[in-house]
Amino acid sequence: MYNNIDLVSGDVSIIYFKREEKLNTLTLDMVNDIKNAMEEVKDTARCVIIEGKRNFSAGADIKQFRDLNPIDAYSFHRKLNELAFYFRDYNVPVISVLNGYVLGGGLELSLSTDIRVCSKNAQLGQPEINIGVNAGAGGNVILPHVIGRNRALYMILTGEKIDAQTAYNFGLVDIISDDPHNEALRIASMIAKKPIETVIFAKRAVNKSFMNSINIDMDYEASLFGLLFSSGETRKKINEFFNKK
Repeated sequence: MYNNIDLVSGDVSIIYFKREEKLNTLTLDMVNDIKNAMEEVKDTARCVIIEGKRNFSAGADIKQFRDLNPIDAYSFHRKLNELAFYFRDYNVPVISVLNGYVLGGGLELSLSTDIRVCSKNAQLGQPEINIGVNAGAGGNVILPHVIGRNRALYMILTGEKIDAQTAYNFGLVDIISDDPHNEALRIASMIAKKPIETVIFAKRAVNKSFMNSINIDMDYEASLFGLLFSSGETRKKINEFFNKK
């Protein structure tokens, strides 16, 4: 079994994040659990839903950043990138249910899912700039593709959280629902009844038009992320975060 997630397998498989006491912040172990669970159901599932019970994810667990050097920071970023690419390359659709905090790396991973169903209580944002780092899983690369350059820069440079309606107006989420879990189940069940080869090929065709440049750009983003860990100001901001805590 998994330490950081629960898996319900079936035609519609559901992965529940279970680090709620830490707002489902992402660690390398959690990233591995998500990927391994998806590997477990890849031959049987016709659609996969990922969600948290109270929060989707408040981003990367900052505790990991305290002792990172630039090379380790780059490697951590690339590990998040690998999961984002895995969502995109996964044969069947991946639906994310966005509730509570959907921040930083959590938001960025959701950008690589195929359909985003959002709770009315969700708060979404890219707060990384507040601790002196840049996006950890494609926020500087994929976010502008989704919502446009200017809105992406607004989110990245201010670090402000936006509500579900603003996120919908931006095109950041696809559906707002009073009951996002059941809405995601409804969509996933509908997809699961479609011819599986057609679903796979449709997703593959859509992805191909986006992925050629994203692979290169994500590596550049990871390089910048690593480089910031040689910055005194970034170190200062990370230490201030822990002192506030």
